[in-house]
Amino acid sequence: MMHILVGDLGGTHTRLALAELDANHVALMRVDRFVNSQHANLNAIMAGFLDASGLLGDTLCCLAVAGPTDGRTVQFTNLDWRIETALLTERFGFARCQLINDFAAVGWGLNTLEQSALQTLQAGAPIAGGARVALGAGTGLGVSLCAWRGDHYRPLASEGGHVGFAPRNSEQDRLLVYMRALHGRVSVERILSGPGLLDLFRFCLHEAGEADSALLAAAAPAQAISQAGLASTDPIAVQCLRLFAEIYGQTAGDWALAAQTSGGIFLAGGIAPKLLPILQSDLFLDGFNAKGRYSAWMNTVPVAVILDPDIGLKGAAYAAAQLL
Repeated sequence: MMHILVGDLGGTHTRLALAELDANHVALMRVDRFVNSQHANLNAIMAGFLDASGLLGDTLCCLAVAGPTDGRTVQFTNLDWRIETALLTERFGFARCQLINDFAAVGWGLNTLEQSALQTLQAGAPIAGGARVALGAGTGLGVSLCAWRGDHYRPLASEGGHVGFAPRNSEQDRLLVYMRALHGRVSVERILSGPGLLDLFRFCLHEAGEADSALLAAAAPAQAISQAGLASTDPIAVQCLRLFAEIYGQTAGDWALAAQTSGGIFLAGGIAPKLLPILQSDLFLDGFNAKGRYSAWMNTVPVAVILDPDIGLKGAAYAAAQLL
């Protein structure tokens, strides 16, 4: 039994937890959430958490961070924080400390998943040890390619959310032109993300010849659009979610082809569980499976939504056992 301090650090929030790892099973003994802007730095957050938990030094620490890292340092893009594992180890007496990318943590977390934490979209015909990909729309679009390494899956470094958007039909051709005017190069993250959902909604307004919507003035517009679309109370929101689900499916299908994911595609991130009803419709799988000569093979690829909100924390604990 290993005891590990784990964290999931984003630009806005930090979550810290105490984890117990026994083989592939991770139990989180305590999870605390912090607003980064209310604290001077990570040291202030971590000191309070460790004091309250009574955790002694000489333990392992693995932190998942929202950005590229060499495992020892990270400079956040949207937060004036720099983290160095050497300084954390000196300050808190960790036996060892490691940083990993937040979506790599999701990839590591696939090793800990139980069936109860998954909602199957397509059963497929999984092959033991076949490659897996975790794909997650949230603030951005994370992609984690995972290869079998004898007794566990190991994620490979990836910035797959920044691959180019490939339109499937004339409507999506118009979307590409619309998005290109806003952003220049159009990556799939420009669409499959919280900010992307807002641009997608504006495109649907443009297509309908409408200039604005009260949904965009809501305190949380992406949430308001999602709720209106799921409830079918706003036709533009319905159209927006339809396009989102189709393009999400197409993109997941492209990654299934690129990595030959006979082990499955797993949808993570904050958006997929919230949009589960639309992903369970035919829209997502139609986009996923429509791959021309490879459509028959696409039907053999398992697809599931990860329902466990702590998959990143559990992945950080699993990674600590492998890397530290």
